[in-house]
Amino acid sequence: MEKAKISAVQLFILMELFELGSALLVPLAIDVKQDAWLAILLGMLGSLVLFLVYHKLYTYYPDFLPTEYMQKILGKVLGTIFAVIYVLYFMYDASRVLRDFGEMLLTFAYADTPLFIANALLMLVIIYTIRQGIEVIARSGE
Repeated sequence: MEKAKISAVQLFILMELFELGSALLVPLAIDVKQDAWLAILLGMLGSLVLFLVYHKLYTYYPDFLPTEYMQKILGKVLGTIFAVIYVLYFMYDASRVLRDFGEMLLTFAYADTPLFIANALLMLVIIYTIRQGIEVIARSGE
């Protein structure tokens, strides 16, 4: 694994960009109107609990991937089923975000471009950036 170094400012920017993410495109709390702060607070508390669970699992199994320690905790068969579901969830989530950003590009900038072309170009940029490493991603965010 590469030894990448990013500054505290770059980490903050990456965290902020992650938080914003596609939330600017999909207004989830639009129905709650003035109580949006409460929905955000409850979501934050739920994510804090999930973070603590992930952190505790990481401290128990620091050298294993989540799909590997699922098999250690739940057994071979059940762990494999949950690991596949885990991977499929993130594949679905990534494809959904790609589709949303492709649709946004077509709506606001490239109306005559096929969705396949817009998404293929987005995937090429994402693949290239990931291959360059976290330092390049942090500098781009900065």
